Amino acid sequence: MGAIFRRELKGYFDSPMGFGVIGAFVVVIMLLSVLLDATGSGGDWFESGELSMRTFFGIFPWVAAVVVPAVSMRLWSEDRRQATFEMLMTLPIPTWRITLGKYFAGLVFLFCMLLATIALPFMLSQFGEPDWGPIAGGYLACFLLGAGFVAVGLFVSGLTENQALAFFLAMLFCLGIVGLGEMRGLLSEMARDNPQAAMIHLLSVPLVGLGILAAVVGRDKMLALFVVVLGFLANVGAHVIGSGATQGEETVRGTSAGGEALVQALAQVAVLEHFREIQRGVVNTNGLVFFVTLIVLFVFLNVWSLESRRYS
Repeated sequence: MGAIFRRELKGYFDSPMGFGVIGAFVVVIMLLSVLLDATGSGGDWFESGELSMRTFFGIFPWVAAVVVPAVSMRLWSEDRRQATFEMLMTLPIPTWRITLGKYFAGLVFLFCMLLATIALPFMLSQFGEPDWGPIAGGYLACFLLGAGFVAVGLFVSGLTENQALAFFLAMLFCLGIVGLGEMRGLLSEMARDNPQAAMIHLLSVPLVGLGILAAVVGRDKMLALFVVVLGFLANVGAHVIGSGATQGEETVRGTSAGGEALVQALAQVAVLEHFREIQRGVVNTNGLVFFVTLIVLFVFLNVWSLESRRYS
């Protein structure tokens, strides 16, 4: 595992791409943080000293959903492109050790990306007295979220030798689970009126994603197309059900319990909910378990998919 880890980490920094990704990430996220924070404070934060890390942590999940898949897309796809994948699979090393070596290399690169932004909180200290507790919690939340995205990217990278395709699919998934948190308000309102329609909406999105993924990496294209069409039809059906829902007092009262249960379930799987809790310094068991589960799930899926090919 150590040899794989060193090989992958060396691959990041042997070419200008690794430093370019870190540099681009730092420039983009710091510029957005400063500009958006300046807009929110009326553009006079240099005079008021109101610049904070709130904007940085607010936009990080969206930026990471694009940048982290770009970092992790090469972890397996590069081996497939260079025809070293077969060599790795024939080594007398368990698949999980190879996978963890690659994953830890991605984690170290993620840590370097976050470390490169550390100048921002120190810049804040020139304008006032920042609260270092929430800042530390925010960086912990960023690392945990990024670690989950690395696991997602690692899994998708193992499905195809096309790095651009691996990046696109991983980015779609990461943006989807981040966007799920923003959809909570919309689904909450829908769930109070018609929990069935909200549940169909919630399930149709991953159904379409699974169909697209199956169309890319699977052999049965017709089945994959059927799954995609089924997902779209389910989404349309949810709109019809929602628009035709009875708005009477008895109906709302009868569905409120189911709607509330759906909202609570959505809160448990929404990435942003757990991210924001830890960012505020509330490091509870639910948030940690969620991110650890996300990481373990996709690392396991990666090992399982590789094992199925290794011994097929």
